[in-house]
Amino acid sequence: MNLENIFEIPGMSIPIDAEFSLGDDDPLFLEPICIQGEVCNKSGIVMLDTLFSTQLSFDCDRCMEQVKRSYTGKIAQTLVRSLSSDEDCDLIVLPDAQLNLSEAVREELYLQLPSKLLCAEDCKGLCSGCGTNLNGAECICQKQIDPRLAALLPLLDNPPDR
Repeated sequence: MNLENIFEIPGMSIPIDAEFSLGDDDPLFLEPICIQGEVCNKSGIVMLDTLFSTQLSFDCDRCMEQVKRSYTGKIAQTLVRSLSSDEDCDLIVLPDAQLNLSEAVREELYLQLPSKLLCAEDCKGLCSGCGTNLNGAECICQKQIDPRLAALLPLLDNPPDR
């Protein structure tokens, strides 16, 4: 997307209504990413302000169940032609005024995804002994007792009098 004019003319805006796929490289995304918003020059500051939505498909990080979920997010970034210092990493630098929208959305989308993808916030996960999904069934395996604490077991059956 060529943004040469928008950098030159304060008050100008370009609407964005696009859809693109991240390709077969990424099985996380079931359908193309839809993005809507605008790039606008407000008093010499060029902003990318968009909303995006897609459908995710992933295995829960705790119970390994297959999950399909809608995902939406927002991108609000300042675009600049050059940096005066190396400290401003929150800016998107476009020296040639060309914005690769799909790359900007891909980067922001991965940054916004949670570090653990879960089927539910209260997912109980899998039993470490038998592998049973604890969300749908009770585990039948014997809990291992730490041998260092085994001497304390009789105290659980017969607590001392106080």
